[in-house]
Amino acid sequence: MRGSVGAACFDPLMQTPPKKSTAREVTEKTIEGGAGMIPLVGSAIAAAFTYAVGYAFNNRMQQWYDDVASAIQELQDREEGLDFDQLADDPVFVDAVVHATRAAQGTHQREKLDALRNGIINSIGPGAPSADEQLRFLRLIDQFSPAHLRMLTFWRDPAALFETEGIPRPNISSGARMALLDAVPDFAGKSDWNTLLASDLNGAGLMAGQLGGMMTEQGLYQSPLTDLGRRFLAFVGDPTGHTPS
Repeated sequence: MRGSVGAACFDPLMQTPPKKSTAREVTEKTIEGGAGMIPLVGSAIAAAFTYAVGYAFNNRMQQWYDDVASAIQELQDREEGLDFDQLADDPVFVDAVVHATRAAQGTHQREKLDALRNGIINSIGPGAPSADEQLRFLRLIDQFSPAHLRMLTFWRDPAALFETEGIPRPNISSGARMALLDAVPDFAGKSDWNTLLASDLNGAGLMAGQLGGMMTEQGLYQSPLTDLGRRFLAFVGDPTGHTPS
């Protein structure tokens, strides 16, 4: 498994960052990079920037490894009798860890990292999606923004979200779905962006319905999610019942 992602990115024995301050280390690396190099300024800046980014990236991945370890512990607690050797020998689970880790390398956004971690937990068990579907779901998490996840969660049950978030429901008897989004702070006043998000979700087969077009009030509150969309939300959702938001 270590070799699948790359030794530099998937080595549980990776050294922890030194105890000296980051600023001091960057300074040292800047001097090292500049020594004997021409042009001096350009090479020094390049060395400092490369080192600083690498340092931050390693810290990010250390946090991700902690998240994966926590996910594995949750799996063992949830699935009685499941041990580490069983997980390590499960190709579907190993695939989920590898693909989720690749996606985690490219984001700092907590919503996406939570979705990837939840995908690892939900990758095995009686209700787990097929291996092919899991791979597609993990790729979608990588491609999507947190706003995609929030919109998909909203359209699963719009009426419930208004109630749980304490947001006043818009006083409309008919209109377009965009009118509901305009009542939600996360989406209010972003019609072009909301249209793009909905188009992406439709294109991925997770939603079947545009934001325009007149509908009755009852129709507005009916979920446009497809069965695939509901399975995706179940995959990225916390096993305790929470979903990315």
